[in-house]
Amino acid sequence: MGALDDDFQFVAASVERAARLQRRECRDVLDGGALRGLALARHLDLVYDAVEQRVVDRRAEYQLAPDDTVRADAILEMRQLVWDVRGFQSNLAWLAAAQQPPLDLGTTYFLEDAARALVASQVEVTVVSTEHTSYATSSDPWEPLISAWGGGIPAGEPTVVIVFIPRREERSGLLHPLIMHELGHAADSRHGLVDRIWQQAGQRKRFPKRFSAAVAEFAAATGAGIADANDHVTRRLRSWIAESLCDCVAVRHLGPTYLYSFLAEVAAGSMDEAGPKHPPPRQRIKLLLQNLDADRWTQVLTEADPRVDGWVRSLAAKNVDYSETDDFLTWAVDELRAVVRAETGRLLGTRVLAPDVAQLSEVTALIEAGIPPAQLRNGDAASRETIILACWQSALANAGGGPEALAVAPDAPELADLLPAALELSAVTAAWTAP
Repeated sequence: MGALDDDFQFVAASVERAARLQRRECRDVLDGGALRGLALARHLDLVYDAVEQRVVDRRAEYQLAPDDTVRADAILEMRQLVWDVRGFQSNLAWLAAAQQPPLDLGTTYFLEDAARALVASQVEVTVVSTEHTSYATSSDPWEPLISAWGGGIPAGEPTVVIVFIPRREERSGLLHPLIMHELGHAADSRHGLVDRIWQQAGQRKRFPKRFSAAVAEFAAATGAGIADANDHVTRRLRSWIAESLCDCVAVRHLGPTYLYSFLAEVAAGSMDEAGPKHPPPRQRIKLLLQNLDADRWTQVLTEADPRVDGWVRSLAAKNVDYSETDDFLTWAVDELRAVVRAETGRLLGTRVLAPDVAQLSEVTALIEAGIPPAQLRNGDAASRETIILACWQSALANAGGGPEALAVAPDAPELADLLPAALELSAVTAAWTAP
């Protein structure tokens, strides 16, 4: 056996050891009677199966290598795989988060219920508190690797959704509704929502011509070929459509709650910057208001806090000019607003939140009295969407109202325990009173 052969066997064994050590934590979850994170642990276990199978296959290929150049390439691949597998250890923190969720139990119940309705009846949501500066999500993140090197994810296995929240917001119950946007991404991954919107976009009268012009303009400005320019514009527009879709899912499911949360988290950091994957916040605010007005929330918004409502509408009313691709993208997202709205309507069905002023008033009175509103006078469980909205409105009022109150409302001390308790009790009441 030569030096190259020794190198290969050493590095291949190192890959197997890294996988074996990490697999122990998955097996501890699977064999330890855990109530949460089981699908996550099974998926990770399949990852290590796939990695080990890749090493087996590469060993067989190595034996048939025709020359030392091919053997050296195989060693380089194994060395990279060592670092890749060692990097998987960060995913083990997700298992720990599944066992001890960073969110309160009431919010956890609420998000799991929404995920079952929007993503799949069999879904496992794990919320991970991270150093990320904003919220993010990933659905079945290892499926490509498991399918490429292993046997794939078994049929009937729950969809695994990982939602990342900034560590600073672990206790910000009024901002946790932003996770509904992230569940929109999971729903798109599961149901191909952006694909359907994209197909409809191509059938609209003005879209194909404007799209072709944007591609040609980008190619001329950058020197890129038409095919590469087409790919670039397509990727960016699909990303923007996805963000618009997820905003629409969240605001139609939560009503003004999502607008308030979005403003507090996103609008403070930027307003007119067009991102590679995100429309400008000002445009997103305008679309959120359009959807709220179409769902008949206008009066509720105005009465809850006239200063906030007037300020937000003034933000949305300002016209901002963009150039080149950004100009086309902002036009396209506006052009597809009705298509996006219709798609979210089909996804949400009866879960589109309509104003219920009587219930909102009843829930608000209980909150202001410091009583968790679990059950209404008619015996029904208080809507959790209504509870969060009433808490937002109460926090705004207690902070003095207006944009400054919007910034500090998520830290309302009077809601620190009341909101989680209300969400949990409402979930329990709904389960007790279900037919």
